[in-house]
Parts: sequence; structure tokens; C-alpha cells
Amino acid sequence: MQPAGFDAILCPVDFSELSGHALRQAVRLAACGPGRVIAAYANWFEAPAYFTEGRVEELKREFTESLQQAQGALEAFVKSILGDQSALVETRVVEGLPADAILKLVDDVHASVIVMGTHGRTGYNRWMLGSVAERVLRESPVPVLTARGSSARPIRHILCPVSDTRISRDALCVAAGLAACFDATVTALHVQDPHAAHPVPDPCSWMPAEERARCNIRELVRHGDAAEEIVAVASEEPYDLIVLGAPRRRFFEGMVLGTTALRVVRHAPCPVLTVGAPHERQPER
Repeated sequence: MQPAGFDAILCPVDFSELSGHALRQAVRLAACGPGRVIAAYANWFEAPAYFTEGRVEELKREFTESLQQAQGALEAFVKSILGDQSALVETRVVEGLPADAILKLVDDVHASVIVMGTHGRTGYNRWMLGSVAERVLRESPVPVLTARGSSARPIRHILCPVSDTRISRDALCVAAGLAACFDATVTALHVQDPHAAHPVPDPCSWMPAEERARCNIRELVRHGDAAEEIVAVASEEPYDLIVLGAPRRRFFEGMVLGTTALRVVRHAPCPVLTVGAPHERQPER
């Protein structure tokens, strides 16, 4: 059974502890069905313009050898993180800048979700994410699950912030699929602006009929902003995953992810799965 629809899970790896945590999350998602996990490492070669042709060719040979060595290192890393479960993981070493390579691999392996480690910040840099993670979040055509640290707990409680938008409905349906897989409950959290004329319709009615019994509705009156309320609820109660509809909008030639989604990813105490098409144009609260 694959209720979440994640049949190919792409997990970028940079040999860090964070990417090891992400790899465990990817294998956990794959357990929902016959999904495969692709662990990928990207490296980039670019010779300085002042190098001679002979020196460039020498460096290219060395770089090719380093990629071959990286394949063995990647397989060893996956084995060290997953043990016997490493047999379930396909490994790929590709040439390219990390963000470019990840986004290209989505098409190459027909990925249905990306799982990657990232670091929330505190203090002076608290608004920053890793540049690779932020670009992937902005431009990915598939959902992205970001894991900031170790999360050994099973997924039993899922928080899904909702508003009366199509992207919220899509996110809640994804949350319902994951809940069915992990035997978890979903809390549909509506942070209501006190000046709103109408409350959001019953969000649980958006879920498949057989999953509605798992859905709890909570409605908060907003006293600050949506991101702060979402992070506060996730921090105060033992949620294991946030599933968040994340509209992306075009800004000149790039993509912009809504500030609410970025702030939740940066500050949430648990993994966050952002769901949204890259050409989504609807406004975000």
C-alpha cells in the first residue's frame, strides 16, 4: 500500500550527520509501500580560466577518479547509517552543482518526493537556511521533506495547517495518506485571522471518507502571524511531522516560496513536508 504516493524518494547526501538523518527519514517513507530510495551525491568540476589545456585535462582525469572514489564512499556512508537496510537504497554520484544536480535528478529518477537535511539557525543567522536547501524548496516540482536533526520517534501525530485553498486541500490529503501508512492522527490546524469574515469550511471533509476518523480539527485565533502560531503549536505538543501547503510564485525569472512556509521550515522542531506545485500563483497568508 502506497497511500502517500511516494514511489521514488530522492535523498541528497553530503556525508554529514544531517544527511544521515535525512536518509533514515527517506527509508521510513519508503516503508509505506514499494517505494525506492535514491541516495545521491553531487560534485562539480570547473577549472580556473588561467590553467593550460594540459593542466585542465590532468584535472579532469583526477576529477573522474574522484567521482569513482565518491561512489564507494557513498555506498559505505549509506551502509554505516542504515546497516542491512542499505540494500534497499540505490546510490548515484553525479557531476554538477548540488542544487542543479538535485533538481535534474528529480526528472531523471522520476522522484515523487525529495528528503534532505537542513539546518535551522538561531541568533544572528536565525533567518537563514542552507542555500542548497532553500533553492530546492523554491524550485522543486515535487514535495520536499526537510529534516533538521535526528528524529527517531515513529510518526504518530501529524500537524497540517490549513486555509481555504486548493493547496491546503492537497496538503491535507497527503497528510491523510501518511497517517494511513503510519497509523497516525492528523490535526488540521486553522490559524484564523480575527478579522476574517468567514471561518474555513470543515477541513476534514476534504479528506477521503475512510480517513476522516483520523482527522482532528483545531482552530486558533491569530494573535501574531501564521508561522509563529504553527511553530508554537508544533513546539508545545509532540508532533512528529508537519505537512504544509507551500505556494510558490514567480518573481522575475526565479521562484519565491511564501514567507510563512520558509519560516516554518527554519524554526519547526520536527521534520516539515512542503507540498505545492512550482507554478502555484495563489497568495499565501
